[in-house]
Amino acid sequence: MIIKINLFPPYSIILNKKEINLEVEGTSASFKDVLKEFMKKYPQVKDLLPSDEDRDRVYGNLVPVRNGKVIFLNEEIFENDVIDFFGSLSGG
Repeated sequence: MIIKINLFPPYSIILNKKEINLEVEGTSASFKDVLKEFMKKYPQVKDLLPSDEDRDRVYGNLVPVRNGKVIFLNEEIFENDVIDFFGSLSGG
């Protein structure tokens, strides 16, 4: 299946792209599997995303959004879904 991912900083800067089409096996996959495929295809983001799938560490560096809602690691992603990858925000 193909998933469109809109990239925002820092991901858009690191990959020098504003969007990608990510191919993932099957007709649906968990977001965790999509994230693994993203990291496999784009290893230059490995410093931003943890490889251990710890929820707090993932969401400390990435805010994945579909249809205006944050996506959870075990949430199902389907063919033709559009996901926005935002970097985490911090401030004081």
